[in-house]
Amino acid sequence: MPNATLAKLTRPRLYGAIPRTRLFQLLDQRRQHPLLWVTGPPGAGKTSLVASYITEREIPGIWYQVDAGDADPATFFFYLGKAIEKVSKGKQATMPVLAPEHLPDLNGFARRFFRELFDRLGEGALVVLDNFQEAAADSTWTQVIEVGAEEIPDGINLICLSRTEPPPVFARHASTGRLATIEWRDLRLTL
Repeated sequence: MPNATLAKLTRPRLYGAIPRTRLFQLLDQRRQHPLLWVTGPPGAGKTSLVASYITEREIPGIWYQVDAGDADPATFFFYLGKAIEKVSKGKQATMPVLAPEHLPDLNGFARRFFRELFDRLGEGALVVLDNFQEAAADSTWTQVIEVGAEEIPDGINLICLSRTEPPPVFARHASTGRLATIEWRDLRLTL
């Protein structure tokens, strides 16, 4: 199956999802901030909300299912590279690969990688990291994502879906207004 798509890199398919107009409008407003954090307990509807929003608004981008293996930066960059190659047809064939010689300057590699990734996506695109909490316990992985968040250009968003609040390393983004949140109280159904 040479054209098969990995579930890890596939936006969930929804069946019978009800459009949440109020939350879609909230997402539209919060997209003024480059980094969005959607947090709530399991089953709160984080994934359904963002997946249905992308479908409704026909937004291009990458959906990435985070798992414990992503705590290894080489694994994370490999699969994220595959995701961008899938959506950026016609541009340079492959993304940079994290090699052992890059490890002493992992942040520098991450910065260059994310610059290339965002350049290939183009304006209006989203990068969604679903289940952020699965690899977030590893400070190296969280630091890599924070470095990537610094590189988000105008017109592109990084959305993190998580059962947990943003890690402390993202406090600077919150204090400067680069980070916006949608929390459990926002996700709850209303009359």
